[in-house]
Amino acid sequence: MSDDIKPVRDYWDARAREKSDDCERIESGRKGQRLRFESFLRSHDLRGRSVLDIGCGVGDFLERLTAHGADSGYQGIDLSPEMIQRARERFPNGAFEVGEAATIGRRYDYTVAFAIHNVKVEGGRQILERSLRDQFAIADVAAHISLLTDRYAGFAPHIQAWRAEELLTLALSITPYVALRHDYLPNDFSVTLYRRPLIDADPALTGDLT
Repeated sequence: MSDDIKPVRDYWDARAREKSDDCERIESGRKGQRLRFESFLRSHDLRGRSVLDIGCGVGDFLERLTAHGADSGYQGIDLSPEMIQRARERFPNGAFEVGEAATIGRRYDYTVAFAIHNVKVEGGRQILERSLRDQFAIADVAAHISLLTDRYAGFAPHIQAWRAEELLTLALSITPYVALRHDYLPNDFSVTLYRRPLIDADPALTGDLT
């Protein structure tokens, strides 16, 4: 683990130990989490796909995948051993381990990271870029990330919000096939980075059109 992300691990370890409510542990309301997940799942059918959930926290995304019947290819990872312990308590049959995308050692159809860069830390912008590049490097279909938006003014002082235009520029420096959504929550947005354009990823949509 690089020195710059150790404060991130320590922060989430402390929250996992000190908070008794799972929403407080991850600093997110249950409704907000569900909308983040559903915004992605309504556009991506993950049944039969392998999925790496980066910064899985207490395992909330596995719960939504199970509801969609798409949990069989799921792997959750988190920097925080305390979060992983809680995820295993909630979902004894789930696959959870301490780790990060850079060292995971295998590829997945999809990699997702929901609201994991939401606390201000020194070098946060560099950590975000490195993490996103690592995430995309092991995704065969797409890498998806959700972040808090600077268009929302109600965050606590320690919370990190991001400018959507900056993330779009970063994503386009990694792949030309990018989708940005800023429509599902007032305080959140997402960027999905695709390996291939839709016309190549699903030729059935265009049929014989040229």
